Amino acid sequence: MNLLTPLLELLPVYGPSLLFVLAILETCFVTGLAVPSGVATSAATALALEGGLDIVPVVGAAIVGGFVGDSLGFWVGRVWGERIFAGEGRWARLLGSKRNKVNNLFDRHPLYAVTMSRLVSFVRTVMPMAAGMSDLTYRRYVPYEVAGLLCWAALYVTLGVGARGSWIVATQLLGAGGAIAFMVAGVVVWVTLRRRVGLRERKPDQGETRVASGPDAEQAISDAGPGAP
Repeated sequence: MNLLTPLLELLPVYGPSLLFVLAILETCFVTGLAVPSGVATSAATALALEGGLDIVPVVGAAIVGGFVGDSLGFWVGRVWGERIFAGEGRWARLLGSKRNKVNNLFDRHPLYAVTMSRLVSFVRTVMPMAAGMSDLTYRRYVPYEVAGLLCWAALYVTLGVGARGSWIVATQLLGAGGAIAFMVAGVVVWVTLRRRVGLRERKPDQGETRVASGPDAEQAISDAGPGAP
């Protein structure tokens, strides 16, 4: 909450330029944990509706800045990840053991790992770097990222339009609700995957023939009777 007072003072002066920088900083590196880009977008929207700013540059700055930040975060993760995985230090051992799980998540569920993650507070700050450290290509990453970015912008702009004076409370509620929704979605995906794996393990291979031998074979012949082949 300490950042909100200077933010409200600077937005009317620097407007879209400040919003553009904040949107970049939120997802280009771990600085996003302390950058309230979503709150700034709602606040700038409310100011625009009151005549203090122009709404079109505000929305454009949030979207373009978010895309630049997400792209920078992806390439930071790609370069940093390759250096870590190529080494033998503590980070290489720690992250290397999780690499297959990360690759599996981004490769099989990019809608969940990229698009949905872009909507959740704090999670979106590390998502681009995690995507870059996975085997997901940038060409495949961009469509899912843009979809999540547009949804993110629409949510916070809508909050600024609908809430106005109470946009601070609204953005806080969205962050908490988004985190809960993300966790619930994660549990659902995990349970679904576990069920699929369990069904595959229990399903016998087609064409597989079990041949009895030893005492079991002799017992089967005895039970079949003398006319059995």
